[in-house]
Amino acid sequence: MTPVKAFAWRFGSLTNLAESGEEIGYSQRMNLTFIYFLEMLGTAAFAISGALAASRKRMDIFGFSVLALMPAIGGGTIRDLVIGRTPVFWIEDSRYVTVAIISAIIVFFAPYKVGSRQRVLIWMDAMGLALFAALGTKISLEHGTGPVVAVMLGVTTAVTGGMIRDMICTEIPLILSNEIYATAAFVAGGTLVTAEYFELAPGPALAIAVAAGFAVRALGIIYNWSLPSIGTKH
Repeated sequence: MTPVKAFAWRFGSLTNLAESGEEIGYSQRMNLTFIYFLEMLGTAAFAISGALAASRKRMDIFGFSVLALMPAIGGGTIRDLVIGRTPVFWIEDSRYVTVAIISAIIVFFAPYKVGSRQRVLIWMDAMGLALFAALGTKISLEHGTGPVVAVMLGVTTAVTGGMIRDMICTEIPLILSNEIYATAAFVAGGTLVTAEYFELAPGPALAIAVAAGFAVRALGIIYNWSLPSIGTKH
């Protein structure tokens, strides 16, 4: 089964079409291809962030692989279990695990400048955050959740794996810091729901949602934005 058909087989409203054996139209095939590409891109970005965290802790190649897998598949696993999408995505399609492991191996052997790993980790995490928040929201909507629940599950998809990664590294998870983090995931999910409401095509809707979420996170990183907390003066 090709990657696109494998993805169609388990993708919400297109499941019945795939099971019936009916040919998937060109526009649907292009939309599925684009969504599948975004999922793989998000998987690679989050896997790289996990591998870089392992590098900072001077782990061996097994540690690199474990920390690459946590953000790459952790949040999506929780989402799939909540919406009853079983087998979960990485069991149904092992390419997700393959991409994560390959990313870990590349990072393990790649040269790097001293002090650069944390910066690259943050930007890879930002990319994965925006991609997974939008995709998690889209998948949840396709499986019949309401808009609010879909956004919440999109955020869960985006932040859970990173939390596991950071806790394994005995660091405070980014979502619990005062950085603009979960807010960016909510922006991505909310933008996707809004685009779906106005009936934008799946490809442009996802692209706009990912761009919005990444822009918010990027601005937070560049300008050191943070949400107000109790006791701060503004």
